[in-house]
Amino acid sequence: MTVYAHAAVPRPAAVSVGTLGFWTLIALSAFGLWTLQKDFLPVVLAFPGSAVLDLTVLAVGLAVALWIARRFLRPVRAPPWSGTWLALMWGAFAACGLALVMNGMLLGAWSRALGLEAAGDWAASLTAPLIEEAVKAAGVVLLACVSTRLVRSAADGFVYGALVGFGFQLMENFTYGLNGIGLTGGVDPVGATGQVLWVRILLTGIGSHWTMSAVAGAGIGYLLSESGRSATRRVWVAVGCMALAMGMHWLFDSPFFGGIAGAVGKPLANFAILIVAYTVVRRGFRSRWDEVAAEEVQAGSLAPVEAASLSRQRARRRYLRAFGPVRVAQERLQQLQLDLLEERVPRRLDPAAAQPWRDAVAAARQGMLVDRTPPVL
Repeated sequence: MTVYAHAAVPRPAAVSVGTLGFWTLIALSAFGLWTLQKDFLPVVLAFPGSAVLDLTVLAVGLAVALWIARRFLRPVRAPPWSGTWLALMWGAFAACGLALVMNGMLLGAWSRALGLEAAGDWAASLTAPLIEEAVKAAGVVLLACVSTRLVRSAADGFVYGALVGFGFQLMENFTYGLNGIGLTGGVDPVGATGQVLWVRILLTGIGSHWTMSAVAGAGIGYLLSESGRSATRRVWVAVGCMALAMGMHWLFDSPFFGGIAGAVGKPLANFAILIVAYTVVRRGFRSRWDEVAAEEVQAGSLAPVEAASLSRQRARRRYLRAFGPVRVAQERLQQLQLDLLEERVPRRLDPAAAQPWRDAVAAARQGMLVDRTPPVL
């Protein structure tokens, strides 16, 4: 009998969820950018003065958005820069480009179903909440796929939702500024662009896209968190937050409360909802933070004075000033302590399971060189 030896055929490496999520995010952002440039690059080339004004305002708006999101919207620690830029990219390119395509299809359907007059009043408020909130929320979901460390709590979902919304809002301001040129027949393009930007930034910007997607993002973060709540409850909270975000968008675009009162009042109503959501998210995060910090004081990973200073950025800076020449080593220890607490807060990690992070803190306290990220359990 003849025996044949078969060479082992290596199996192709499995594609991780993180890799798939990252390249999906990149591919759809590239598609969105291509869609936007196809529609607006000719206008930019035809009216360079308006384009320069638009880009200048966009750059200033980006700086303000980064300051708000990274300074105020997440308790204790700003989100990592990698997640920040990915969220902004998704909102500005992928979400805007996809919405541009999908809105056009649905607006046409409303015109056929409702007639031109009714569609003129209601098509925007019936289309944008469904399409735009869905594509913005998809960005938060993709960020959670890219890394489980990006979206682990309602606080994470809230800040990344806001960043996606900021990206969308900045790009939409840019495109509306160019569209404003056509409304005046191209007679005063720079003035037309400036007028549109003034209304969209100073009058309605406070309650626009970033507020809506922050609320939806908080629900997604809560759904993905290991908060000790049942899966059913987390699903309903996420659905409720998404419905609320769509309702905010519907009110914003609806023909109700017209005139200057509506133009001011509707954004302020959305901003008030954002503040309520922010207060709830922040209170829940800080309550859990204080609970975990007290446990780590008991475990000896933190001194009471260290625990008191960790939860606020200013307090951390004040605490470090006292260390003079050894400030760099102490700052490293502080970052490791933050890593320990950040790992335990959203994951409800059992105190015993956090030992690798405690070991990293203990080693840094002794002046040893260790890697900042302990092995994932």
